[in-house]
Amino acid sequence: MTSPDKYVLITGKIARRALERTMNSFAMTSAWEIKMLDCSVSALMSTGFIARKLAGKQRELAGKTIIIPGLCQGAIDEIYQVTGCRVLRGPKDLKDLPIYFRGSVPGNSGVEENGVVHISESPIKILAEIVDAHRLTIDQIVSRARYYYEKGANIIDIGSSVDEPFPHLREVIRTLKTQGFAVSIDSHRQEDIIAANQAGVDLVLSVNSFNLELARELDCPVVIIPDDDGDLMPLYRNIEKLESWNKSYVVDPILPPLTMGLAESIGRCQEVRRHFPECAMLLGLSNVTELVDADSTGVNAMLAGIATELNINYLLTTEVSHRARGTVQETKRACNLAYRAMTAGSLPKHLDYGLLTIKDPYGNGFDETELREMHYEIKDENYRIFVTEQFIYLFNNTLFLRGTHAQEIFSHLAVKDSVHAFYLGRELSKAELALCLGKKYTQDYPLRWGYLNETEGKGSATGGGDDS
Repeated sequence: MTSPDKYVLITGKIARRALERTMNSFAMTSAWEIKMLDCSVSALMSTGFIARKLAGKQRELAGKTIIIPGLCQGAIDEIYQVTGCRVLRGPKDLKDLPIYFRGSVPGNSGVEENGVVHISESPIKILAEIVDAHRLTIDQIVSRARYYYEKGANIIDIGSSVDEPFPHLREVIRTLKTQGFAVSIDSHRQEDIIAANQAGVDLVLSVNSFNLELARELDCPVVIIPDDDGDLMPLYRNIEKLESWNKSYVVDPILPPLTMGLAESIGRCQEVRRHFPECAMLLGLSNVTELVDADSTGVNAMLAGIATELNINYLLTTEVSHRARGTVQETKRACNLAYRAMTAGSLPKHLDYGLLTIKDPYGNGFDETELREMHYEIKDENYRIFVTEQFIYLFNNTLFLRGTHAQEIFSHLAVKDSVHAFYLGRELSKAELALCLGKKYTQDYPLRWGYLNETEGKGSATGGGDDS
């Protein structure tokens, strides 16, 4: 975000003191001021209301950037029209202003500058395997290929069986190629590899000492792997043979599952990269992501970061088990995150919150003292719900409750209207979940689940800007 001479933060009566404390809590490189409008709850302001209150103040606001509360509804162009100022929509929660001014945009895989998002795309290519493709119809394979492509796959990998035939393999590959997909095949059956080559496959996985001669007959590059014992010397000799045959290849040192030699295999990857600094390399991630009782987002982020450090060119993954659902998209996202960090020489932090699904990058900022101050200012019967590190709070002009369970708080409410009861039950249940997981809670808005429920577009504009 560009730093102008001065920011003007719009707020209402209840949030003014909390806003002032938040802004004083971190070092701002630009000057700022708070402008309180005649409205108790800032979230209830509309852009039209703000525009009316700022009308006639062009001289006072000249050269400044106006930041309105993130929950304000309406087109921010209305404010620009009466002030001539650059207008930004701030975060939904004023406690997130430190993150906002650092230029971090939660859930965004690019950097936003003047309303334009610039994506840093990793050069790593993602191979997404359709496991047991020989058991699927062509339509099923095409449907799965489209799904993988939409989630970020660059190459569709056709997985076959060691024992079962794949009679429609040629038709599968030709159909996928006709529809514009790059295709690889993962097979140890010689007849399948030859058939795939005849159909125009782009890459063959995998060859080693036992079938290396087959590579000489193929028109496409091959992925070469170590022999069964994992010794790198036979791998090196096979690489030398492929180079003497002028045969294109990709090296896969093989990653085993966690607790089964993963750390040692990463060391082998480093050794291969030292011996062959210019060669293309592939890592298969499925042995790790599919075989550990841990959320795949973090596992994929770590593996993609290691792959980026090692200058890996291809990552092979799939989504077989239920726990690995979303892995292709997560891997692509993780590669972009690691690449952005490496390119900038920075940590992969505050760049893209899309892989923080269960946990949040920031928590609930209010404490009980601040909430009681808000309670003192409230004059109406509408319930406000907040979550802190320890409790759920619900209050209006006459009531102030706190607890750790939705039912505990709801039992103190004499709500007769069924629609209102449903609303409060839903919000309190959401607040309880946020308290349990340490997630950020904002009343009337869904909890944040990273890339699983993120939306595109941010509310910033200069002149007649975007109001997304």
